[in-house]
Amino acid sequence: MKPEKILIAYFSQKGKEKTSNSARLAAQLAELLKAKNVDFESFAIVPTEIYPEERANFDLAVKTELENNARPAVVDKFSGMSHITGILLVAPNWYDSVPMAVLTWLDEYDFSDKRVVPVISTTESAAKVREEVRKFLPRTWVLEGVEVKDTDTDNATAELTKAVDQLFQPSTSKY
Repeated sequence: MKPEKILIAYFSQKGKEKTSNSARLAAQLAELLKAKNVDFESFAIVPTEIYPEERANFDLAVKTELENNARPAVVDKFSGMSHITGILLVAPNWYDSVPMAVLTWLDEYDFSDKRVVPVISTTESAAKVREEVRKFLPRTWVLEGVEVKDTDTDNATAELTKAVDQLFQPSTSKY
């Protein structure tokens, strides 16, 4: 049996890799894993294009990507996926979906026999987003995951602990 190695994969807009809600949640997850002595790596899923700052233009860009099922290019690839057993996938809820760059990233790897726990920052419910990830990765253990309200991202220890715990709970079903 190979040892557990966890990946914290989080979405961040270009230029906001350290300040986005997802980045802040990823940092908290890293602290929780360190406290448990879990071997892990962090990886930012960053699209190459910069989204508009003005809200109406941002919304239009995001909706256009969704409608076109776009796969925007991402800045970097993660080279150690073969050693990963579990993924904490941290992303915002953008119109009941993860950002399309997250799907670009998911397209690039084989997630068979890995556990994925969605950690979704949102102003609403993340149920549709978690279901989307589950459908997108049909041969992967996509667990229930957690949602963190956008207003609570700096104080999400309880929810993030639930996400980490899901990685290590036994499962009777593979998918």
